[in-house]
Amino acid sequence: MAETEKPDPKAIDWARKDAARKDFSRHANLAFLIKCFGIGVIALLIPIILPIVGGYDGHFSISFFYHVPEARNWFVGLLWAVGIFLVLFQGLSRAENIILTAGGIFLILVAMVPTGTDQCSGSMFSWHAFFAVAFFACLFVVAVFFSKSRLDYILWPPLRQRFEMAYNVTGCAMIGLPLLAYGVHLVDGRDCGHEIFWIEAGAILAFSGFWFVKTWEYKRLLGLSVRQISRQLLT
Repeated sequence: MAETEKPDPKAIDWARKDAARKDFSRHANLAFLIKCFGIGVIALLIPIILPIVGGYDGHFSISFFYHVPEARNWFVGLLWAVGIFLVLFQGLSRAENIILTAGGIFLILVAMVPTGTDQCSGSMFSWHAFFAVAFFACLFVVAVFFSKSRLDYILWPPLRQRFEMAYNVTGCAMIGLPLLAYGVHLVDGRDCGHEIFWIEAGAILAFSGFWFVKTWEYKRLLGLSVRQISRQLLT
């Protein structure tokens, strides 16, 4: 009577490997969503945390919090965190990746090249302002010209139109508001009101909103429900 062949312990269990691949894919998709959402959350914290730790009165722009000892580490740390995330983030095209990487580098330079100590000088040019506008310009290009390229896969027309509008609004706000802040600084800089702070905060909130919209879009494209995402987070 022939002996029964024993299974080779080194043989690959293809069914198990396929299941593991699908499980990894689900977790990778979830990690991508969390990264998008996390960028938005970190940005949202910037105009909230800085006045809390550094005070509101007497600080007339977000950039000036670099010169507030209690807020400097928060200012630099939050900008570096968002900048690094943008450098590491993978868009869906080579050009998008290059622009996001450039935006991340510009944002890090915003943190490392501070505004002047005289916040009411009304000076014509500073490298800090240049890097800030360049950062927002990069995100404007991504929002308006790259992010909408995937919306053909959103099959319900009204929802697709809402995504298009959201990307247009956040993109235009990300370039329009920084330019408005620069203009206000030049025209009315010596008044030292809080207008520039709130305009800059609006630009940052537009950036944050862009990433929340992107998170929602990717969730729809991946076909994930909130319940599925919560379940995966807990497992």
